Amino acid sequence: MAIGTSPNPLIKNTTDGLETQKWGGIIADENGKTSKENVYAGGDAVSGAATVILAMGAGKLAAKAIDNNMQK
Repeated sequence: MAIGTSPNPLIKNTTDGLETQKWGGIIADENGKTSKENVYAGGDAVSGAATVILAMGAGKLAAKAIDNNMQK
């Protein structure tokens, strides 16, 4: 559910091995892959407040990367 423009602070405080920005945003590569194995992120949790279109694009890129990863 997307109801905010910043990540829940519990994410960085309770997820060992997940690299985050100082402001709490999740660090992810261009495909949404995070520092935690098999965890992908996008949208406001990564970029901060942005448009729905950008969040949808991040979701599509992450879905493609997840699919490619499962094919290996």
